[in-house]
Amino acid sequence: MHRFFVEENYRKIITIDGNLAHHIADVLRMTVGEKLELVFDDGVIAKGAVQKIEGNKVTVCTNEVVAEGNEPSVQVTLAQGLAKGEKMDLVVQKAVEVGAVAIIPLALDNSVVRFDDGRATKKVERWQKIALEAAQQAKRDVIPKVGAVQSLAQALTNDYDLIIMAYEGETEVKLKDVLTEKKYQNVLLIIGPEGGFSEEEVELCRNKGARTVSLGRRILRTETAGIVALSCIFYEYRD
Repeated sequence: MHRFFVEENYRKIITIDGNLAHHIADVLRMTVGEKLELVFDDGVIAKGAVQKIEGNKVTVCTNEVVAEGNEPSVQVTLAQGLAKGEKMDLVVQKAVEVGAVAIIPLALDNSVVRFDDGRATKKVERWQKIALEAAQQAKRDVIPKVGAVQSLAQALTNDYDLIIMAYEGETEVKLKDVLTEKKYQNVLLIIGPEGGFSEEEVELCRNKGARTVSLGRRILRTETAGIVALSCIFYEYRD
C-alpha cells in the first residue's frame, strides 16, 4: 500500500491536486477503489481509498486512523560531510529509509566538493525531494528535513544528548561502547568526507563533548559509514 504526505490537516475526505495528484493518477496509475495511506500535516496517519479521479485532482476517502507509527524511539540527526558525485543522493535516500530524523550536509576542511550559495540551495532542494520520496517508500511518519549546507561549528550549536564522531583515528572506543552506557533520546552522528576529518575538526568536536568512536577495523567509504552507523544505533535501540 502506497503512503503519501499531504500538506493539510486531517480530514475524512480530501481532494489532492498538483504534483501529488499527478504522481498518484499518472505515474502510479492508481484507480478508483485502490487503497493507500495518507500522512497529514498534523501528524494523523490514515488509511483510505481513491474515491474519484477527475482532471488533475484526486479525491481520497479515509476510513481508518492508524494508531501506531513507524518512527524509532531515538532521534538521530546525520551530519554528513559533503561527498562528490551522486554519493550524497545515496546517503540522503538510505539515511531516511533507515530512520534518520534529519540530515545536515557538512562543508568540512577536507571536503572535495565545494558549493557556492546558489548551487548549495539547489542541491538541498534536490536532497529534500529525495528525502520525501524515500520517506514515502519506507512508510515513515515524518519527512526528515535536509538542512542547509553548513560548517561543523554551525552543526554543533544545537542541543543533543549525545554527539558521536565516527573517526578513523579512534582505536579504543567503539560505537557500541558509547551506545550501551545509557539510553539516549537525541543523537548527532557526524561522518567525514572522502578526505576524512582534520585534526582541528576532531579537537573542535571533542571540546564540544563529542565522543569519537571506531566503526571497526575496516575503513568504510563516506557514503557507507553513515548508513552502517545509523543501522548499528537503531539495532542497539531495538529500532
